[in-house]
Amino acid sequence: MLVRPYENGLIMHSLYYANEVRNFAEIAKAENTKLSEDEIKLGATLIESMSDGFEPGKYHDEYRERVHAMLEEKSKGQEITVAAPDAPRHAQIIDLMQALKQSIEKAKPKEKAAPGQRKRKTAS
Repeated sequence: MLVRPYENGLIMHSLYYANEVRNFAEIAKAENTKLSEDEIKLGATLIESMSDGFEPGKYHDEYRERVHAMLEEKSKGQEITVAAPDAPRHAQIIDLMQALKQSIEKAKPKEKAAPGQRKRKTAS
């Protein structure tokens, strides 16, 4: 599955041409890569916090819808115009560990104070 940026989100592709498929033995496995305990814990925590049930009804194929609408217009005799693609955007280089920590913080549920543990106002 290939995920790439598109105008208003991401597009997933699952079909490849023969020249795009590589032998699994040719792919580097990162055997010499060492991960620290912190990196492993952060990754596991992030996966757990962002895991949710898959609901296919929440997603729809915007590209297919646009192509279908274009074909409908064309079948009615209307002229089809296509806007020039935007210049490719360059990704911002970020610190992966910091990004993982921020994602985990955002995904944490906000804790509420226990009923007997609320702060009391002091008389002034």
